[in-house]
This record gives sequence, structure tokens and C-alpha cells, in this order.
Amino acid sequence: MSRIIMLVPLDKNVSLTTISLSLLYFFNKEEQKNYFKSFSYFSLIKSDNTNFIRKYFLKSINIIDDINFSKEIFNSCKYSSLVNKIIKECFNREKTNELILIKGINKREHYDADQINFDIAQNIDAEVILIDNLKELSLKYFRKKEEKIRFFLQQKKYKNFLGVIFNEINSPFIEMKYNFIDKLIILQNIKQSICINEIQKKFSFNGFFTVIAFIPWNKNLLQSSVTNIFKFLNANLVNTISIKNTFIKKIEIFDEDCSIILKKKYTNTLVLVASSRIETFFKTLRLLLKPKEIGAILLTGVLKLNENFIKSLKFLINQGVPVFFTKQNTIEILSQLQKFDFNINFKNKVFIKNLLEYISSFFDKIYLISGKNKTTIDYKKMYSPKNFCYRLKKLSKIKSKRIILPESYEIRILKATEICHRLGIAECILLGDPKKIHSIANQNGIFLNKNIEIINPFLIRDKYISRLLEIRKNKNIDEVFAKKQLKDNVVLATLILESGEVDGLVSGAVNTTANTIRPALQIIKTDSIYSLVSSIFFMLLPNEVLIYGDCAINIEPNAEELAEIAIQSADSAKIFGIEPRVAMLSYSTGFSGSGWQVEKVRDATSIVKRKRPNLIIDGPIQYDAAISKEVAKLKTPYSSILGSANIFIFPDLNSGNITYKAVQRSTDLICIGPMLQGLKKPVNDLSRGASIEDIIYTIALTSIQSL
Repeated sequence: MSRIIMLVPLDKNVSLTTISLSLLYFFNKEEQKNYFKSFSYFSLIKSDNTNFIRKYFLKSINIIDDINFSKEIFNSCKYSSLVNKIIKECFNREKTNELILIKGINKREHYDADQINFDIAQNIDAEVILIDNLKELSLKYFRKKEEKIRFFLQQKKYKNFLGVIFNEINSPFIEMKYNFIDKLIILQNIKQSICINEIQKKFSFNGFFTVIAFIPWNKNLLQSSVTNIFKFLNANLVNTISIKNTFIKKIEIFDEDCSIILKKKYTNTLVLVASSRIETFFKTLRLLLKPKEIGAILLTGVLKLNENFIKSLKFLINQGVPVFFTKQNTIEILSQLQKFDFNINFKNKVFIKNLLEYISSFFDKIYLISGKNKTTIDYKKMYSPKNFCYRLKKLSKIKSKRIILPESYEIRILKATEICHRLGIAECILLGDPKKIHSIANQNGIFLNKNIEIINPFLIRDKYISRLLEIRKNKNIDEVFAKKQLKDNVVLATLILESGEVDGLVSGAVNTTANTIRPALQIIKTDSIYSLVSSIFFMLLPNEVLIYGDCAINIEPNAEELAEIAIQSADSAKIFGIEPRVAMLSYSTGFSGSGWQVEKVRDATSIVKRKRPNLIIDGPIQYDAAISKEVAKLKTPYSSILGSANIFIFPDLNSGNITYKAVQRSTDLICIGPMLQGLKKPVNDLSRGASIEDIIYTIALTSIQSL
């Protein structure tokens, strides 16, 4: 199985790129390579660093560089398309022993950064590492950060929270906006006294999260070399010999007061000299005993150096002092330097190696390698909505079944058919007059591929008369009645399914539930292992997929029927890779209430436990105790589902139908179903308000249901 780790920044100033690269460096070390066969990396914001990463890691890491959420509106069509692309990338690597590292977004890059990070992490079941800074190394300040993280996790309930990395500890640059010269002064004067032992001693605590790393700010990692500065300024080099790549610690602007320059120390100094003062500077410079100690010289306001200037510079050139010139004046240069980036120098491999080695040395190897102590629910397989929908399509493609659609004059059905054919979700068979179908499609801009099969009901009805009479012989129907029934395309489609010519049937976009289900009950009939037909809905909540049953078929099931609905629902869940944890719902939990309604649920639960002893089930139980761990601890501390149910069996149609519609409409979530259970062959009903997307998913699950 692949392992997905996602880095989520809690602040703008956390050096997210540095942490991302350091983790890649850490996992790519020889001692860690045994844990993963391959590595993949991508950022949610398109970056210029991908080519560097490829070169630095010698192509040992697969870089996905066509993901970019920077301009996408949250929950828009393009946004959803990108999320689906990520799910597909992760799903395709699911069975390989691969590490996938994802760099999240901060609020500087996108207004909805927190929501985007959360949405993606939940949809791909990523292990989340939060990245934050510590401006002050004090217990008081740490407690503030701890409270901030606690509040954040209450708002964003990540399924797989691995821990926190604290970076930039004691950095003077967090939140403060210093100019270039101020930064150089700080880097020169600040004392580097912090050490990791001091941090661990201060924060040896039993918090509610794991600290994966405390990373002290290190001024030596922010030194700016002569080469970097002059490449940034696009200045011209005078020296013809190779220059010494000195680190610049301060800047001085030369004026005509010779006494000042003679008193100052110019070690690791960049000296700016205006064109009007160059001759004076050279005369003064000859008085210095050790001019070679100067870090570098930049001549400003110079279009081109004449021969006299070059002769004057010869004694500096011979000593290896870097001398540059630029046409920009001193004020323009100082202004431009304000934008100089002190962060990672992607062209200096030695610097990069030192930086990544320094950062990665603080990582807690145990937690990163094993994922130990992550706050995830290991006993319950949870699929996010987008992940579940992607899996539906994927499984349906593998099955590649023939699904008949009797409502072929409905625009939504035709659009869904076109998409299903294009994506290979299923082979949709349209039942209707081909000329009429193509006419409707053309009028609505729908392209129906010539390979999409269309069955003309007028040409085939008569051949199913004898079969219908045979199936319904106990009802004493005659040929006239059979012909009349076969004029209903749903009845005809059901007979086509019964004959084995197709694998499943989807209807209900135009017809009522009764019109879809009645022919199935009369013609397809119940599977021999069951005594009834029931239904479930897949409720695609923001963070997980729940199953509700029965909300469409059985009005007032007794205890035996309720038990069978629970068993059918658990069996259906397994088909879709969901490990069933069943809650038999009631207005009472355990033995807190009484009455025939509660006793019915209690009896049904006992029947299920007897028939399926290995099934995780509890009842009677209230909805809140079934879904909330906190409530479960109070109401039913010894429950087998521990507030983590994913299948909810309602005691009657009244409560089930009201609840699913209330949840669906109040939260505007996708609701797939009803999916019928207990029939010999799959027939599924659509809501008459079904969207094109709903129809596609129903076609997909019908295909998966078929044998």
C-alpha cells in the first residue's frame, strides 16, 4: 500500500518548501529507502522548484507538476476536476509500496487554503503533518500555539493527524518585515545560543498531539553569497578571473569622507560606489592595508567602464576582490535589494545539502517511518465522498457491465449515457425509438457515439409476451393484458434483464419508485437467500460515506424483516469496500427505554447477532450515540461500535425517509440511491430530481452489483 503524507501550514512564515524538501531528503536516505520502493511529490500550488528537485534527487522522485489550485475557486468545476485528478494519482499508486508527499497551501497563496488542504487530505486519506513556527522559545508562547492547534483541529477534524513540526524557532524574521540591510545587521549581530536539548527540556510534556520536530532557527543557513546577490541584481563582473564566493554580512555606501572609510572594517562587506565618486574611492582604497578583505564592490550608475577605470581596478582584481558594475544608481540598487530572497538558493548544491541535512536531523524517525501515534480510526475503513465516487467509477470500469435504461427520451439520461460511454463506466443500453432519441440528443448538444446500443421497443415487444405470461401464470393474466403491460418500457426492460441480455436496470428519472420496483418484484423476484427486497442510500457527507436503510421500500418491517434489512445492508457495504459497523436505530439506547417499538429493534439486533455473529452491530441505539464517540462514552460505553457506525438501520420507512431527505437537503450533499437489495438481479431506482451525476453513480453501482 502507498503511504500519503500531506504538509499543512498553520502560518504564512513556516518555510514550507524547506520542510517539504527536507522530508524528501529524509525519506530518500539510504537507511530509509528500505521502507518505500518509490517516491512521489507534488505541490498544490505550481512551483518553479520542480526542475531543481528532479536534478537534486537524481530523478529518484516522481514529480507531479500539473497540479495548481492557485486560481481555482473552492468547489468549482475546475477545482473538483483537480481534486479528482489527485485522487486518481493516489489510487493508481495504492498497491505499490510508495511514499507520496504533498505540499499544502498557505493563506498567502489562496484565501480558502485551510478548506482546500482539509478537503484534499480527507479525500485521499492522507496522514497530515501540521507546520507552525515558534517566534519565542517560552512555555507561555508554546501554550498559545498549543491552544491554536487545538482550536484548529476542532474546526478541521482530520482523519489521520500524524503530528506537528515546529520550525523557525526564535527567528527574528517571523511576521516582521525587515529590509535587506536590516536583515544583514541582524544576521551579523544575533547570538546563536539555542540548541535542541534546551527545547526538549522545556517542552517535555504529554500533549494532545505529537511533536515530530522542533527546528531551531539558524542564522548560518541564511548567509547571502556574492554570487547570489549579483546574479539577482543582474550586475556585470569586471574580474576576468574566478571570484571568491564570499558571504556578505553588511552593506556600506561610500562617501567622500576618507577618514570614515579608513576607520571601518570591511570584512564581508558589500561596498556601493556611485560613478561620480569612483576616482575618490580608488585613491582612498589604496590607503587601506588589506583591501582584499572587502567582500565585494559594486560600481553604480556605470554604463561602461573605460580603460582608466579598469587600470585603477587592476590591483583589486589581482587580489581576487569581486568587482561589479551596473547602470542602475545606488538608490535603485538599494530598492531592488529589498526584494532579495534570503531563503533557499536552489543553485547551490552544497548549501542545499547542508540545509536539508540540518532540518532533517531534527525529525523524529519513529513517528515518521511508522506513523506511530497518529490519531486515526484504524478499525473503520472510511471513504471520503470524492474517493468513494472515484472508486465507484473504477470498479464499474473493471466490471464493464451492460445496463439498460428504459427512460431514453429524458435529457439527463442521454447525457449520463454519453459520459458513461466516454469514461468506460458501463455499456449503457437505451430502450426507445432510435430516431426520436437521436433527435432529442441533437437538439440538446449531446453526442451519442455510434457504438451506443439502442433497442427499438416496437420491434421486440412481441417476443417477450410468452415469457411474461409464463412468469405471471399464477395471476391468470391473458395475452391482451401482457401486450398492454409490455407497452411500458420499464416492464419491457425488466424482462430483457430477466432474460440475461443485460446485467442491470436503472430507472426512476421519470417514473415513480413504484413503477420501477413493481416490475422487478413481479418479474426478477427475490433472491433465494432473502425473503424481502430493501434499499439503502449512500450518504456522501463531507468527510465520510454513511449508509442509510431502509428509506424507500418497507413501510413497517417486523423484527425478522428489520434484521434481514441489516444483513442485506452489511453485505452491500462489503461489495463497495466498506467494513460494516451497523447501528439499529431507535429513540432509546440500550435499556433506557421500553415499548414495542424499542423491543422490535432489540429483537432484530439479537436475530442479526445469531445469524451473523462476526458482524459488528449494536441496538437499540440512538443516532447520536451511534455516530459520536463522546456521546457513546456517556450513553453506551461498552458498545461494540463505539460511536463509529457507518450503517444506520431505521426502524420504519417513516423515520428513514424523513431523515435521509432532511440530511440531504439541509446539507446539500450527494445522496446515491436508493440501491435495491435482495433481488436476483440488480434494479435501481432514481429520484425524479436526480442530477446527471447522480444517474452516473447509480449506473456505476448497478454495474458493481451485478455478478
